[in-house]
Amino acid sequence: MGLRDIVVVDDQPSVCREVTAFLKDAYTVHAFTAGKEALEYILYSPVDLILLDYDMPGMTGYEVLMSIRLNKSTNHVPVIFLTGETNERMRQEMLGRGANDYLCKPVNSHDLHHCIEEHLV
Repeated sequence: MGLRDIVVVDDQPSVCREVTAFLKDAYTVHAFTAGKEALEYILYSPVDLILLDYDMPGMTGYEVLMSIRLNKSTNHVPVIFLTGETNERMRQEMLGRGANDYLCKPVNSHDLHHCIEEHLV
């Protein structure tokens, strides 16, 4: 079996680069800085897990999540939010709306790998 495919979506290119650097040895990483671009890829390519920023211009992370959950071919894919939003209300809201997990930025490599492994079982 080849490397698992992970999509990283964050409007900050520096976050995409950092997360890609953390993961590139263990996974095939596809990084996008726009929600719409990422969604087009996700809907037509096999993806094992999605790391998604919540607050993005244009198409928000929440809108991307809803599109993923409403599509039969992608509704099973684990989605982990990576966001600067640190309040518990926001965390509960995202989990209640279909996210599988929620990590606060800046995220460290150990926590990120642990969270991904937990959802790729």
